[in-house]
Amino acid sequence: MNEIKELTQIEIENILDETINLSIISKLLNLKLITEKQYYVLKEKIKNFY
Repeated sequence: MNEIKELTQIEIENILDETINLSIISKLLNLKLITEKQYYVLKEKIKNFY
């Protein structure tokens, strides 16, 4: 049996914010505006924030 979890508005906003932030740093890395090391540091900070 599959249970469907209903997300609160805050949970939805946090998922969207995290996704947007990860997308931004990914783009910065692709544009070579940040180093790979900076990317992983920022990625961890973002993951830990949410």
